[in-house]
Amino acid sequence: MQRLPQLDIIRGFAVLGILLMNIFAFAYPIDYSHGLVWHEAGVSLLDTSLYNLQTLLISGRFLTLFNLLFGVSMVLIFQQYGAAYLQRRLHWLCLFGVLHGILLWSGDILLWYALAGLIVLKRGYLQLESGALWRKGVRFFAYGLVLPLLYIVYLWFAQAEPLLPLTAEMVVAEQQFWAGPYLEQVIQNVIYATFMLIAFVLSFYWLMAALMLFGVSLYKSGWFETGYNMATTKMLFWLAFAISSVTVLSDHVTGYGYDLNTALPWEQVAMLLMALSFASILINRRENSWLKRWLAPCGRMAFTLYISQTLLMVLLFRVIRPDWFASLDRAVLLAIAIGMIALQLLFCRWYFSHFNQGPLEWCWRTLSKKPAITD
Repeated sequence: MQRLPQLDIIRGFAVLGILLMNIFAFAYPIDYSHGLVWHEAGVSLLDTSLYNLQTLLISGRFLTLFNLLFGVSMVLIFQQYGAAYLQRRLHWLCLFGVLHGILLWSGDILLWYALAGLIVLKRGYLQLESGALWRKGVRFFAYGLVLPLLYIVYLWFAQAEPLLPLTAEMVVAEQQFWAGPYLEQVIQNVIYATFMLIAFVLSFYWLMAALMLFGVSLYKSGWFETGYNMATTKMLFWLAFAISSVTVLSDHVTGYGYDLNTALPWEQVAMLLMALSFASILINRRENSWLKRWLAPCGRMAFTLYISQTLLMVLLFRVIRPDWFASLDRAVLLAIAIGMIALQLLFCRWYFSHFNQGPLEWCWRTLSKKPAITD
């Protein structure tokens, strides 16, 4: 199967950018990973500014890109190798996701992508034409917004209390837990995965499936060859920016106590619009030599990079420096994430000067028993 360089470039951009949000889920308790208020000592103006900047430019954008491209990868494999091979790949990805989410880190997305992909495959959606895919994606997207809408109604009418900051004693307890007995951590991950399964059925499946269908629709329409023109790209970017500006204002008014940058339903729209603008820019610059040399190799081993991010961050915050867990501010954590991104860029350049395929990519394809190319 011939690789499209623009897909590798976008995928590399997405998998590296995901760490700019995931770093907080690695370094903070899960309930505090998407919010600003996390410590009783308060937050600085710099941290508040960085949090607002993340809401405007980062939050959910890279995961949305990754989700769109997951759909594209599915249809490429389906067209080239057939449904049976794609189904085997998704089954193995389910297993990888379970192991990743239970044994390493509760923030796994692989299992949920694989489950959503299996449903999309079983329902025959990959065979639909572009317009039908887009219409079905819009409907699924609307279904996925029902739960966030209900949550906002609950916040408004129930006058729910904001999440309270961690006290010094709570921070110590969290550090001791995540540096303590491994079995207790596994049990905690299982409990969180159970809640995620409920959320998947009620909302996440519909949003993930919608984005996959959007990706397939865009691919079938030839969009990944042309992107949008510059005027449309700018319009999508600034529209998303304006929508998220309302979220920033809402966060400020409510004291940053409700994780609104992930809870508000219109944020899902902003994430999609900005992700499309990012992708359009990269598509139109796909011949750029820097993008080909640096981002495309990362896209070719996105699976390996995603898992390695977990391994290294869990090792850092739970083994090497457990005293850093729930202790570092946003500026320091973003610096760590940027350093990790730089290391992964360098590693991919080196790796593909010696090998042709990422290690986990090779493992995944081997286990799935990749067939010969069909006519």
